Amino acid sequence: MTISDQKKDKISLLIRACRLLLRMNKARPDARKSEALYYEMLTNYFTRLQNAHEEGKLIAAHTVFFPAEIIYAMDIVPMHTETTTWTISLFTGENADILSAGAELGLASEICTPHRGLAGAFAINALPRPDVMLWSNMVCDNTAKSGELIMEINNCPGFFIDHPFQRSEDEVQYLVGELEDMILFLEEKSGHKMDYDRLAEIVARMDRQIALYREIAELRKTVPTPFSPQGFLELVTIDYLFPGQPEAINYLEVLRDELTEKVREGKGAVPQERFRLMSLFIPPMYLMGFLDKISQEYGAVSVTEPFFTLWGEGRLNPARPLESVARKSYMLPEMRMYGPLDDRALTAIVDSAKDYKVDGAIYYADVGCRHTCATVKLFKDILNEIDVPVLTLDCDVVDPTLTSEEEVREKLERFFELLEDR
Repeated sequence: MTISDQKKDKISLLIRACRLLLRMNKARPDARKSEALYYEMLTNYFTRLQNAHEEGKLIAAHTVFFPAEIIYAMDIVPMHTETTTWTISLFTGENADILSAGAELGLASEICTPHRGLAGAFAINALPRPDVMLWSNMVCDNTAKSGELIMEINNCPGFFIDHPFQRSEDEVQYLVGELEDMILFLEEKSGHKMDYDRLAEIVARMDRQIALYREIAELRKTVPTPFSPQGFLELVTIDYLFPGQPEAINYLEVLRDELTEKVREGKGAVPQERFRLMSLFIPPMYLMGFLDKISQEYGAVSVTEPFFTLWGEGRLNPARPLESVARKSYMLPEMRMYGPLDDRALTAIVDSAKDYKVDGAIYYADVGCRHTCATVKLFKDILNEIDVPVLTLDCDVVDPTLTSEEEVREKLERFFELLEDR
């Protein structure tokens, strides 16, 4: 394999980066055990993806908020498309070539870079080829359209799930019907029958997983908060990549116990907590190290993320596994941004600001995400009504050419000064 081919192979780069981070974590005496588990999980996830075809496994690429529980139950190897693009940027920084390839396909800069970069990665053979493409209309138009493009690039079949906007019993049962049709499609393409006993076990673990998310969310209300400043990205990744998987339960239980101990000892995530922040949407992946550093420097911690870590009410019933998968989709934190904007989103923002004693909010306005950026003024206005200042950072989740570290530092420092003077 040439050096050019090695740089092109993003999965191998991801695996090496995660292994390196794991070694670095184990070398630090004060490192969280849960963080080591996190890197182990990512290493195993991408290793399974890398080896799938050699082991005769089917790869199912799927978009965000897709019911991957079904993929796992059928012994198919999942590839979460958006998260794969994010992690390439986060852990390797080797994303210029896939973004350039996406542009050469004719994808405009206004299109969400996780989707634009993903298309570019497939176009230059930087990722394993999926055997099937699975996608839905959750949560935006970029997601709804990207599946068709990925099918075309990879010359593979696909299945689109039409997820209803509203929640009623009729709509839940309609979604169950969509899932049943998808299972028939996957059975035909993979030669594997759905193992409903295995799906029931996954649903039972997913119910436990959601309960642990809720416990962790309660612990994060403590002053000072015990979780790391940008640690919520771990929670999001675990949710996206490992729904109902044993390793996810292990990670969350270890993290819960670590945070419980810190609360008992009165230890916070930073040496001196000064600013409790609400994070709205995803920060730039390429600045995560910098954001953690400046958070430690200024005592600023993200304590709540209403659209990523605040789960809706409800329980899952393993005796009705397929229906539970459908109902879980309505419990997702991100579901508040799906369909017509209503009190699901607005109430969650206001309640979170109060419950977590928030000093200010940071709105990461991804220029490629028309869906979220349309809410900037509305969210600012509702938070200003309860005296919570909001900083809007124009950025991009993956593309580092849009916003520099210097620009972000300058804006954050001014924002922290504002909060200090209040």
